[in-house]
Amino acid sequence: MGVVQEIGGSRLSLILAAERLFADFGLESVSLRQVHEAAGHRNASAVHYHFGSRDGLVEAVFEHRMSLINRRRLAIMERLGDEHRLTEVRALVGAWVHPFAEELQPRAEGNYSLRFLERLLRDEPLFIQRNALTEAGALWVTGWKVADALEALLAYLPARIVRMRLRLLRLQIVSGLAAIEARGDREETDFHVEGLIDCLVGGLTAPVSHEAQQALRRQAD
Repeated sequence: MGVVQEIGGSRLSLILAAERLFADFGLESVSLRQVHEAAGHRNASAVHYHFGSRDGLVEAVFEHRMSLINRRRLAIMERLGDEHRLTEVRALVGAWVHPFAEELQPRAEGNYSLRFLERLLRDEPLFIQRNALTEAGALWVTGWKVADALEALLAYLPARIVRMRLRLLRLQIVSGLAAIEARGDREETDFHVEGLIDCLVGGLTAPVSHEAQQALRRQAD
C-alpha cells in the first residue's frame, strides 16, 4: 500500500508542477527537466514513466481538472432539466461558466488550472497535430452540450453568427476566469463571475450589426 501511495503521490506532484509551469510559461516553453525540478524529482525519467511522453503529461493535467469540471456541469444540467430551465439562456451560460469558476476556490498548492486551460485553448492545435489530446479532447464535450442547447435557443439568428459566437464564448469563459485567477482577488470573485456571465449573455444574444451582416455576405460571395 505504501508503494502505491508513493507512486500516486509522485504522479500527482508531476501533474501539479506541470500545471503551474504550463500556466506561467506556456505549453511549448517548459522543459521536462523543469517539471522534474519543480516537482522535487531526482529521477529524470519520471514523466516518461508515469505519462509516456510530454504530450501524455499535458493530457494528464487536462484530465485531472476537466474530469471534475465535467461532473459539476452534468449535475447543473440535470438540475436545470428538473427545474424546466433548459430554455433560459443565462442559466445555460451559467452551466458553462460555474463549473470552471469553482476552480477559483483557494488551494494549498495555489490556483493555476484556469490559466493552464487558457494556454491549452491557445496551443491546442499544436497537440492535435501531434495526435495528442484527441481522446482527452472529448472532455470538452459537456461544454458543447450546453452550446447545442444555446444554439437551439438562438435559432432566430443566422446560423454562422451563432456558431461563431459560441466559439468565442468558449474562449471568453476560460480567458475571463483565468484573468480572475491571476489577480487572486477572492473577495469579489462572485461579483466578477456573475458580471462575466452577464457580459457573455449580452454578447451571445446581441442583435447582428449591419457591419457583421455585410461581412457575412461578402464571405458567402
